[in-house]
Amino acid sequence: MNKTILKYLLLWSTLICVSCVDQIDFPLNKGVEKLIVSGQVNNLNEPQLVFLSETTSADREPLLSGDYFTLNDLPRPVSGATVKLIANNPEGRSNVVYTETKIGQYEMNTGLDLERATDIYLEIEIQGRTYRSKPQVMPKIVGSDELSYSFTRGIIEDQPETAFISIETTATLPQETGGYYLRWDVDEAYYWNLTFFPNPFNRAPPDCYVFGYPDPSRITLVNGDLLNNPGGMTSQIVAQRVIDESFLSRHYFNVRQVSTDREAFEYWRRIKELVNNTGSVFDTPPAPVNGNIYNVDDSEEVVLGYFEVAKVNLTRIYTTRADVPFFNPEVCTYAPNRPLDDYPKTCLRCSEFKNSSNDTPPWWFDQ
Repeated sequence: MNKTILKYLLLWSTLICVSCVDQIDFPLNKGVEKLIVSGQVNNLNEPQLVFLSETTSADREPLLSGDYFTLNDLPRPVSGATVKLIANNPEGRSNVVYTETKIGQYEMNTGLDLERATDIYLEIEIQGRTYRSKPQVMPKIVGSDELSYSFTRGIIEDQPETAFISIETTATLPQETGGYYLRWDVDEAYYWNLTFFPNPFNRAPPDCYVFGYPDPSRITLVNGDLLNNPGGMTSQIVAQRVIDESFLSRHYFNVRQVSTDREAFEYWRRIKELVNNTGSVFDTPPAPVNGNIYNVDDSEEVVLGYFEVAKVNLTRIYTTRADVPFFNPEVCTYAPNRPLDDYPKTCLRCSEFKNSSNDTPPWWFDQ
């Protein structure tokens, strides 16, 4: 399955931050582009993101990449759309317009009391076409997580004798008998030590924070309808990650327990089945998985992806270099006789990472 498309449809995230999102590719006729919509709105005080892109088509124009024109089957971000979140509540209708902060990435801070809304949906206008998500309400309940980690050496990513970390939650379920549907999303953030080259001012390199997804192929679900255990406990491994240089400094795992409705749960359950059947979320599934986005004027148009309204409980855990029981060599250490071109580019510039920032996340020292 195409990795780039995967990064738009598996949420996250916030990635989220978290919010970036992973995507899933489908074997479609290349005659016409297919819109891909991926996003979430939740109860957290954070930027809410929507990602728009298109699949390939037979008559796609080449794309200028650096000094060269390229033509490939990767999805391309959709720019210039008008994206609105619309919420109906007892007092009337409210809407908030998203701002395009990057090509294909649309962001907003709700300013709406979504937990009181009777229905919430997304509306997208692109070149005269209007798309909407099916109306949803924000779930009332979500559980909580107590996180732990363990280090192991074994088989991971088909590699034997590999050091990796497992992130586990001991989750407390909602105080309800059925009627809830849970998923766990995990993103990561770590501090990266750029090479400190001696200089007359003894000026250190800028801070560098890198964001990503430690285990994008894992989909962890709990169907509350199958349980009769209000407030009970469940243990789940929510992510596993190979140990590398990113563990030389503080390395966060941000775990989101996501409470959704039955339709969203079924969407992710079908995605999980495809993953299990093919062995990887990067493999091509045998058929598309229907999402909840539709063209208002053309019900026959195929639109990929999902926009969900969720209640989220966010919990963080981090490791430091002292926690890792395995030898982990440094790659960016300065040496007087080491040629500059011998340093990886990521040792020289934080911008070499796809998702990085020189700004410290506001929660970095909260725990």
